[in-house]
Amino acid sequence: MPQRNRVSEQLTLVLAVLASVAYLGGGIALIASSQRFVIFPPPGLLRYGLAALLIWYGGTRAFRAYYLYKDSQHED
Repeated sequence: MPQRNRVSEQLTLVLAVLASVAYLGGGIALIASSQRFVIFPPPGLLRYGLAALLIWYGGTRAFRAYYLYKDSQHED
């Protein structure tokens, strides 16, 4: 049973890291993308505000993933 719990913890950690990278990358891509991508809002306060929000949330998730990793290393 402990091995099953360990796999679950590792999967949770990997998903947390991937989610944080996705949010950070999405925010950076929103700032760096050109106006040719019609699906994104036009340059302005909405676009940069949304990008800042994505970057902040990605950073928050990365911070939580780091502490999740740190706590999992402490249990050994």
